[in-house]
Amino acid sequence: MNLIDKVKAFVVGEDERTRKMRHNTISMLIVKGLSILVSLAYVPMMLKAVDRTDYGVLLTLTSIVHWVAMLDIGLGNGLRNSLAKNLAQNDYSKAKENVSSCYAALALYVSIIVVLFVCIAPFLSWQSILNAPNNPENELLSLAIVVFVSFCIQFVINLLTSILYACQIPAFTSYIMLTTQVVNFGLVYVMIHFMGIHSILEIGSVTCLVPPFIILVYSFFLFRKRLSHIAPSFKSIRLKSVNGVLSLGVKFFLLQVITIILFQANNIIITQTVGPEAVVTYNVAYKYIGMIVVIFNIINAPVWSAVTDAYVRGDYAWIKKTLKYLRKMFFIVLAAGIIMLVISPFVYKVWLGEETIDIPIYISGLVLIYCSLEILYRIYGTVINGTGKLVMQMILTSIIAVIYIPMAVVLGNTLGLAGVLIANTLVFFANYIWSRIQCEKIINQTANGLWDK
Repeated sequence: MNLIDKVKAFVVGEDERTRKMRHNTISMLIVKGLSILVSLAYVPMMLKAVDRTDYGVLLTLTSIVHWVAMLDIGLGNGLRNSLAKNLAQNDYSKAKENVSSCYAALALYVSIIVVLFVCIAPFLSWQSILNAPNNPENELLSLAIVVFVSFCIQFVINLLTSILYACQIPAFTSYIMLTTQVVNFGLVYVMIHFMGIHSILEIGSVTCLVPPFIILVYSFFLFRKRLSHIAPSFKSIRLKSVNGVLSLGVKFFLLQVITIILFQANNIIITQTVGPEAVVTYNVAYKYIGMIVVIFNIINAPVWSAVTDAYVRGDYAWIKKTLKYLRKMFFIVLAAGIIMLVISPFVYKVWLGEETIDIPIYISGLVLIYCSLEILYRIYGTVINGTGKLVMQMILTSIIAVIYIPMAVVLGNTLGLAGVLIANTLVFFANYIWSRIQCEKIINQTANGLWDK
């Protein structure tokens, strides 16, 4: 009974903010578990259905498009913080105005980006960019346009994610992801096994067009029901309101550019220094070992906007308590990661088949170290983002990003895939050090100068 009481106390929490955070965490863990199973089943299906080099091309191309898809001028994260403040102050009129204006501004911005890309894309050598000389140039161009346009549509309607986080109901983001993965898996399965389609152009197009459609459906129902009080409307658009969101959003925008380099450049660097097949090796290892990052992100997801709420109210004690909780969760997922590493050779054989792909254990080990440091960085970075104290983060991560690219290329050319992963490890160790220092300064109210801006 004592254990049951402790579990109940953990779930219920001592206050409304903690209760919301933990309820969302539990819901997301359950849904994400199902999502992971679908994702794991998807990889061997793709490896058996299409050429491994083609699959590497698709992974690399989607990484490139992610670079652009993350460049929302900071509006997403800026809206997340601004909306959380509006809701903490019960200013629903301003909240609705900010939501409507951000949708309008982002739609205009993305329309310009799409037109520019469609005009420029035919003049680029996609065989060189993707290091895929055996694939027809026109097929790569068509795939690039489909992937880019679909991601840009998703780019706009994915503001829903920032709104859900600001409203402290991020569990819905997991429902959206699970629905997307199930629909994608089902469609690709039918294409491969019933229609005999093995073209990376057709399969890649379907997998990229499904996500924006699913998000659009969820947006329609959520804004009619649960989020009706802040639903976007034409009459609430005030483009001047975007300036307020952008004042913080521009900082997030610069951080997003840096994040793209640190998180999304791997596939490009590996493609150019080792080859597209190594991209598949890295992505499979990361999909497996990286589950500890996925699980921790679920635990960590509700924290950002909850920290914003606590910071606005001056509740530093709650932030300290939450940090202590996140550190405990880190050691739990790290232990799980070590067990996953030990059994990884067996798991890969069962999951992918005996002869599908060979992943050395040292590659999985490097991925585990890299993922562990990434989690530590996220713990402190989330608290910093919630407070909006971003100047020091911009300066230090910019310096690290500038160093990272040449370092990863040199190590990649020298040591292969292992070299790129070593570069990742060094980068996230540096990020962990500075983020911990700033976070502790903020919560102890000793931050000054650039640490407090």
